[in-house]
Amino acid sequence: MTRWNQGSIDRSDVTAAEDAAYTGKRWAQMSNPTVQEAIRVAIQRLSKNNRSGVTKKHILKVLFLARERLPDGNPVKQDLAYYWYKEGPYSEVVYANLNYMVADGLVKARKTNKSETYSLVPEHALQPVASSTDLDMAKREIALMASKFFNLHDAVKRTYEMAPFKWYRTYNLHFKPQFESYCKDALADRESTYTDRDMLERLDDAVLDYPTIPEFLKHRAVFMDFAKIVNAFLRRDLHRAHKDTLEWISDICSDIWETFAYGVRVHNHDSQYDSDIEKWTEMYNAKLDRLDRETVRRMEQFGDVGVDEPDLDPEIKDMILHPERYEFTPLSLDEIIQDR
Repeated sequence: MTRWNQGSIDRSDVTAAEDAAYTGKRWAQMSNPTVQEAIRVAIQRLSKNNRSGVTKKHILKVLFLARERLPDGNPVKQDLAYYWYKEGPYSEVVYANLNYMVADGLVKARKTNKSETYSLVPEHALQPVASSTDLDMAKREIALMASKFFNLHDAVKRTYEMAPFKWYRTYNLHFKPQFESYCKDALADRESTYTDRDMLERLDDAVLDYPTIPEFLKHRAVFMDFAKIVNAFLRRDLHRAHKDTLEWISDICSDIWETFAYGVRVHNHDSQYDSDIEKWTEMYNAKLDRLDRETVRRMEQFGDVGVDEPDLDPEIKDMILHPERYEFTPLSLDEIIQDR
């Protein structure tokens, strides 16, 4: 039986513009007992350390970590279809089936101030939704990952170590949140936890780690323009005199990442999402064009963004000023994990 209630789906990680196309995916609409049994085991195991309930994000990350340990031929791995996006690996199938379980009275949802948590309804907590030899293998991996990553922060960190690009860590984990906090503190006339030097070092890491596959060359050019602005802004200690700049520079920092994530999912997704490639590509190109125009406009407004300060690392300086001179080989997953 197919049931669908789009309004009940918490899709905070996906933009509203995509919702219409989302309802057309037959494989995502179907209630899948295999996926629901995987969710049940994840909630059951995670609830041992999270008595108040488990968040969707935690369930999503643990199931991803478990599926990555399954052999490619295991059908459960195929059912748990993922793609890489703004906050790492994302699965519409998992989110939809979790909501089906709530509707069927198998799972109870509880809203909190910051999110929504989920727990198993006691009378159904120990009742399997589905069974098979392949599912038994998957359930063992889910139990193992839930036990190992009972802390959400650790689960997220581990998934990011498995990201297709190291930039998921150096920009989205190590630079972006700190820089946005830095800007917020400056706007409120508060002393920031992070110094100008902290921000410059994190930005340097992001410049060095940017992936250079051909598909991201235009976005890379936009990011390098942004890096020029941030370098000039921080080195000139302008945050006290130009607070208006803090707002738009923080917005561009966020848009840089969001646009990148739009591009990543085009090239890093399970085959179930192949029908979305054309739509996703159009969305990525449109968002990238808007970001490009906005960044150019802000550079003109900001003025000189030269990076001739003597303490700037020469390699970083040249990469920012002349990114077209450099050819890089993207890091392999083994290299990323070894470097964590």
